[in-house]
Amino acid sequence: MKKIVKALMSAVFIWLTLVLLPAPGLASSCFECHKPSEFQGAVVHRPVAEKRCDQCHNPHVARHEGLLVMAQRELCQGCHEPLRKRMENSSFLHQPVKEGNCGGCHAPHASAVAGLLDKPEKELCFGCHDRLNKSYSRPHKPFQDGRCGTCHDPHGGDDYRLLKTSGAGLCLGCHKNEEGMKKAHLGRDSRSLDCLGCHHPHGGDGRGLLRGVKHKPFAQGNCQTCHGKSQGADSCLGCHQGVLASFNKTHSHLQSSDGGNPCIACHNPHVGDRAGLLPANEGAGCQSCHPGTFKRSSQMLHQHPGWNKCSDCHDLHGSDWPGMVKGSAADVCANCHERHKSFSHPMGEKALDPRNGTPMDCMTCHDANVGTNYKYFLHGSAERGLCVQCHLSY
Repeated sequence: MKKIVKALMSAVFIWLTLVLLPAPGLASSCFECHKPSEFQGAVVHRPVAEKRCDQCHNPHVARHEGLLVMAQRELCQGCHEPLRKRMENSSFLHQPVKEGNCGGCHAPHASAVAGLLDKPEKELCFGCHDRLNKSYSRPHKPFQDGRCGTCHDPHGGDDYRLLKTSGAGLCLGCHKNEEGMKKAHLGRDSRSLDCLGCHHPHGGDGRGLLRGVKHKPFAQGNCQTCHGKSQGADSCLGCHQGVLASFNKTHSHLQSSDGGNPCIACHNPHVGDRAGLLPANEGAGCQSCHPGTFKRSSQMLHQHPGWNKCSDCHDLHGSDWPGMVKGSAADVCANCHERHKSFSHPMGEKALDPRNGTPMDCMTCHDANVGTNYKYFLHGSAERGLCVQCHLSY
């Protein structure tokens, strides 16, 4: 009996050795079917250079496409540990990174491009971001050359545009002529400037890459129109009296002023991308004061479609409703969710939330901004966790 057990153990050991350990000349066996020319390039992935195909692939069977030994995300992060840690601490992730699709940008074996990029940087980035591939009479040099990585981190960061750093520091890394910068900006310290507020980082059709829509006094050189005796919002409302009524609400952005001019928190006083001297992306203006909402968005499994278009639900100047929404929560939500106009759960003044005594509405159970980690943007699990917050006896 002992001899039989010993023989079986020896057989199992030999089998495990054959299956789990790389056999001598394994790469040579691979190249009998896979052409070596497919694994050659100016830049070669280290496992390929070391002929260790088994570091990524199982030669027999696997649960993952390409006979990968594990899912692509975990496989790549297993070696690229510093990158994994940095991405875990980033507020925003590039979509391929978020999906764990490293192969969306990188060639796994070899490439003619640094960083094992699948294609030259310009071609690779504009393959997805084609709407940004515009022609300018005065293009920014990095944009013209297709060097997107000069300004953007291709994996993630703390700015929704994936910029490598925030504020003027990004631009001053290249534009180091301090005296010239001061002269162009009336003596202001260049480090205090919001360069991207006035200058388009990709290009423009005029001098200085200024954004396309210009404030009339600025375009005419009449600086004294705004930089006169008036202070705060009065310097804007002197001309734009028609908008005053939109601020005369229970809740308004004028109320949040710290003594400065609240108008320029959203509207650039000199140039902008669209009417109202606003940035092209509506959410960009809101993010500067409400970063917490945007920061949470990249971490959520279920996101509210169109969450970055704040004006769908909010009156941007003012409203008589909390949160500056355009009406009651039920009415605002029903504008899109028409089939949910009738509710199975009691709502309104006769159904008070036992946690805080406020009338129940859609947002009592659902996150109306960016989403949550639960289906239907619920604040908790629909199976039990959410309900027992109020129904304690269950």
